Amino acid sequence: MKARVLQEQADLFEVGVLSQTAEVVAVSMEDLLASPAGPPIVVVGRLLAASQLTELRRFAVAAARAQAAILLVPPFNDLEIGRYFETPVEVRAQRRTSSESARIVDQSAAAVLGAVLGNAAKVRSDHYFETALGSGVVAVDEQGKPVLIRFHATNTSGPVFFSALQLLTYTALTDEGQRQATLAHLLSWVPEAQTKPTPPRDAALSAPGRGVSADAVVPVALLVAAGGAQSGEVLVRRASEFLGTDLSVTLVNDALAALAAQGLLQGTPGDWTPTPNGLREYLERLGLHAYLRELQAMLAIEERHA
Repeated sequence: MKARVLQEQADLFEVGVLSQTAEVVAVSMEDLLASPAGPPIVVVGRLLAASQLTELRRFAVAAARAQAAILLVPPFNDLEIGRYFETPVEVRAQRRTSSESARIVDQSAAAVLGAVLGNAAKVRSDHYFETALGSGVVAVDEQGKPVLIRFHATNTSGPVFFSALQLLTYTALTDEGQRQATLAHLLSWVPEAQTKPTPPRDAALSAPGRGVSADAVVPVALLVAAGGAQSGEVLVRRASEFLGTDLSVTLVNDALAALAAQGLLQGTPGDWTPTPNGLREYLERLGLHAYLRELQAMLAIEERHA
């Protein structure tokens, strides 16, 4: 199997470990942006830095559209990893004491790894992921915290594998055979969407309306679809608490107006409600149907305890 890495990371120790499992090809960022299709791209988290945020977002979008998988592994330079891949909710790596066990909870991974790993993998991790994402979790630690997540920006895009497991590190807390089996499984990912209809070219990032950022429209769309009509103040609070997104009432109102202008909401300002099927179908086109179900469950719990 093959894997690609960025030229600036080609000399890292972790890439040397990667070369024991895969044939590694080093490419420049410019070449990746120009021709992103191909083998999985392995990124060591040291690359994540605020100064490279814009370029890495472009890289993530290009890879997703080309259905190329990205595998992000520790160590992490910036723990706010979700912002580099524009996830709909926050994804943050949290440090903790070392763990040597990860339980596989994804059926497809368990089927592939079952003969080697059973339900548990002895692979070290010094972090877990703090996130509202639940769909796409592949493995959890002893406390049930995600340590391996498969995130798809849309139903037909390539995934980003967020790994807190030290898949490119030799350590006594890791079983070498299990580490390599897990790594090989992720590097052998094949697009499942090759036979599915292709969504509009900018579906994952475009907001329904001009002049309003998708960073505001998508969280508001999720919250209204999950909870119905809500005041601007409630949407601001819930966006922060449940989605890790900071919005103002003005941004919320602009997002609501943009959704209404596309026929996805009905009513009047201050009393918007989803149109039948419209808002749900919009979120499904973005591949967010699973997150909508999770958010509905969280809002139902909040309302029961209100």
